[in-house]
Amino acid sequence: MDSNTLNAKPVLRLALLINMLSVGTLMMVMPLGPDLVRDIGLKGEHIGYISGGATFGSAIIGFFLAPVLDRYDRRAALTLFLLLRSALIALCGLATEPKQLLLIFIAAGCFSGPLSGLIMASVLDVTNVAERGRAMAFVASGFSLAAIIIVPASLMLAQWMGWQMTFFFFGGMGVILAVAVRIYMPSLVPQASAMTSPTMRSAGLSKMIGSTPFVLAMAMMGLTLFGHFLLVPNLSAYFQFNLDFPRNEISYLYLLGGVMSILAMRYSGRMMDKGSGQPVLFGLSVIVAMVVYYGFISDSTDKWVYLIFMILMASSSARSAVLAAFTSRVPPPRYRAAFMTYQSTVSNLAAGSAGIVSSIYLVSGSANQLVGLDKLATMTIISALAVPLLVCWFIPSLKQSQASQQVPG
Repeated sequence: MDSNTLNAKPVLRLALLINMLSVGTLMMVMPLGPDLVRDIGLKGEHIGYISGGATFGSAIIGFFLAPVLDRYDRRAALTLFLLLRSALIALCGLATEPKQLLLIFIAAGCFSGPLSGLIMASVLDVTNVAERGRAMAFVASGFSLAAIIIVPASLMLAQWMGWQMTFFFFGGMGVILAVAVRIYMPSLVPQASAMTSPTMRSAGLSKMIGSTPFVLAMAMMGLTLFGHFLLVPNLSAYFQFNLDFPRNEISYLYLLGGVMSILAMRYSGRMMDKGSGQPVLFGLSVIVAMVVYYGFISDSTDKWVYLIFMILMASSSARSAVLAAFTSRVPPPRYRAAFMTYQSTVSNLAAGSAGIVSSIYLVSGSANQLVGLDKLATMTIISALAVPLLVCWFIPSLKQSQASQQVPG
C-alpha cells in the first residue's frame, strides 16, 4: 500500500479539506450560540454542551470502531462516514428546539473520530517517513484554515440567511467532498491486514496497544491537548474582560493567529523532515511555556495581546504537528487507521476533560473577569515541558520496538 506515494497530492489535498470542514463545523457552533439562544430557546450556559457532547461522542464511537477500520478500503470508509456526518450536519438546520439540535449534532460528531483516523491513516499510506513532517503539517493546517475561513463564513451566512442555512451549506459541502473522495482518491486497501485472519489481527493490535511506544504516544498527545484546551476556550473572554481587549478586534486576532499557525507548522514540518524534530519540539515547548507565563501568570500590566495570541497559537499548532509526525511512526501499515482513531479518541477526551476542568475551576469576578486562569496556565506550562521529556523516552523505545518486529516506520 505504501507504493501509492504517487497519489500523495490528491490524498493530502482531500485530507486537508476534510479536516478543515470537520473542525470548522465543530468550531462554528460556539459563535452561533447567540442566534440559537434567540431563535430556538437554547440557554446560554448550555452552548458548551453541544460541542462538548460531539467531542465525547466522537471519542466513544472512535474507540469502539478503531479495531475494525483497517479491514476496509480507506476510500470507501471515508466516503461512507463523510456522507453520514454531512447528512446529520444538514439535518441540524431543521431543529426547532434545543434538544433536537443537541442530539443531531452529537450524532454527527460521533463520526468525527473514525473520520479523523481514516484521514490520517490515508496520509501515512501515501507518504514516506522522510516526508511525513511536511505532510502532517499540511493536513493539520486545516484547523487554522477552519478558524480563518469556515467560522467567519458561518457567521456571515447566519447573518444574511439565518443560522439554519449555515448547517445546510456546510452539510452540502461535506456531500460534495464525499463525491470528490470517491472520484479522486485512490483505493487504499491494507493488503497485509486483508490477508491475516481475524485472530491474528486482534493479537497484533493488542500487542501494539500494549507496547511502550503506543502508550507514550497517547500520553504525549493527551498531555498536549489537555494543556492546550485548559486555556483556548477561555482566551476570548480573558482578553476582553481581564486585559480590556476591544471586542471588534477579536476577528482580526483569530485571523492573524491562524495565518501564523500555518506558517509555523510548515516551517516546523520541514525541520522535522530534515531530522531536527526533537530540537524543534523542545524549542516549541519552551516557547509555549514562556508565552503562557507572560500572558497569564506574570504581573505585567501592559501585555501585548496580539503578540501573546499569535505566538501561542503558532507554537502550539507547530508543536502538535511535529508530535503527530513522531507518533505516526508507531503503527505498522495494517494498524494505521486503528492507531490514528485511538489517538483521535485520546485527543478528544483530553480536550473535553480540559474544557470541563476549566469550566468547574474558573469563576467570574464583578466585572466578568476570569479568576483562576493563572493556576490553569501553570498546569499548561507543566504539560508543555513534560512532553519533550517523554519524547526522550519515546524515541529509543520506538527504535527498539521496530528493530525487534522488523517493521518499517
